[in-house]
Amino acid sequence: MRDCEWLAALLRHGLLQASFIPPPEIGELRELVRYRQTSIPEHTAVANRSQPLSERANIKLGHGASDVLGLRGRLRRRA
Repeated sequence: MRDCEWLAALLRHGLLQASFIPPPEIGELRELVRYRQTSIPEHTAVANRSQPLSERANIKLGHGASDVLGLRGRLRRRA
């Protein structure tokens, strides 16, 4: 209750600044960064699941293809 009264008094005297609302361009960039932060762990999870699946199908990607989802890994799976 005291905090609310204190904030109301500061606002009445003009001692509080308004909240920052970014322009639309910055908002879009922030949204892209948030999307990237969620998609990177998903990509890693897919890579971690696909290697054992490939090995169960007798496709060994460990030799010469360290990245399962990389170019060499994709080419070996297609072959």
